[in-house]
Amino acid sequence: MKRRISPTKVLAVATLSHVMQHIYVGSSVLLPLIVEDLGLNYTSFGLAMAISSLIGGLSQIFFSVASRRIARHILLGLGNILLGLGTFLTGLSRKLIDFLGARLISNVGVAPQHPMGTAIISEKFDGKSLGRAIGFHYGVAYIGNVVGPVLMTLLAVMWGWRNTLFAFSIPALTVGLIVIWYLNEGKKKDGGNLENRGESNLKTDILTLIKTKSVVSILVTQALLSGGIDLGTLTTYIPLFLADSLQMDVYVRGMVYTVGLLGGVVGPILMGEYAGHIGYVRASLLSMGLASLLTYMLSLYKSEPQIILISLHLFALMFMSFSLPTLLQSQLVRVTSGYNRDLVVGIFFTIGFAFSSLWVGVIGHLIDVYASFKPALLLMGTLGLIALTLLLRQVKEFKHKVN
Repeated sequence: MKRRISPTKVLAVATLSHVMQHIYVGSSVLLPLIVEDLGLNYTSFGLAMAISSLIGGLSQIFFSVASRRIARHILLGLGNILLGLGTFLTGLSRKLIDFLGARLISNVGVAPQHPMGTAIISEKFDGKSLGRAIGFHYGVAYIGNVVGPVLMTLLAVMWGWRNTLFAFSIPALTVGLIVIWYLNEGKKKDGGNLENRGESNLKTDILTLIKTKSVVSILVTQALLSGGIDLGTLTTYIPLFLADSLQMDVYVRGMVYTVGLLGGVVGPILMGEYAGHIGYVRASLLSMGLASLLTYMLSLYKSEPQIILISLHLFALMFMSFSLPTLLQSQLVRVTSGYNRDLVVGIFFTIGFAFSSLWVGVIGHLIDVYASFKPALLLMGTLGLIALTLLLRQVKEFKHKVN
């Protein structure tokens, strides 16, 4: 029997799933402990992160295409189950190949969240309410970035990083089962119907996206941002930067990193509201410029910096950088409809993960070669500025053609 779930409850459950994904992102605070315990250098660590991120990112397209035949809520729930499994296996890792395999499973588990979560929400909200819903979906989810590091730091001190990961694998599994059970509404008679989605032609959908205003420029921009001021790159290397370059102990860097992540919670909500007045693309350009500048400025710090200063710096950086996926994705959702929303969001994050996997490897190698984070930070800031210039130029060219 088909049942209807209110938009608010759908948003709450989809956001709960998103929170779990970002609690996993928060596990990056454990990476210095894992690198040390497994005896990894930055090149091998970067390679493992790159390979797992690449395959996990590419699987986003698989989930987007699979949604033509498999219900979105099942794919979303399955992702959380895989995330729980990968987190558990990471705790069992004894050498590089173990770590790589566990990260691979976890990253595949993360893959369906953005295309499926956004598509599920987009079927329940429209117009101005859609923008607010997506802003809530991301802003609240980023609380996981704050809760994760705090709890994992405390538990790692008491139990060790392995037992901490074992404990955090349970909530992900539980949420996956909740999503599969609770979001099941049966077959629909609208565009969300599996049969209707299966009738559309993938090639035609892609051609439609290419011709849609601002889609291509945003996708190209994402390829550059993924190596510079992207959430994934920052959450991978900022904890390592605090530990190795600034020589902070586990307590201090956990506190500083958490303050920075609070900026990532507030930023998407406030910037999303601001973008409603000036436009998503303009707000994105502003965020890119400031985040790139703040990334450059990280290279000026020396060991034992002022705790308040570096905390505020990371707060501002993540305020801007974490807003970018929300702003750019909101623009993509605004200019598309129906199944194309699944596809364009899937492509957006696939490009992000694919290129991020390459840039993460490059950045890790740079740190090893120069025995310093400074060249890596300069590269990251430069990629952000190139992305800004490219998006601005393409938007201006589009407006010129229209006029």
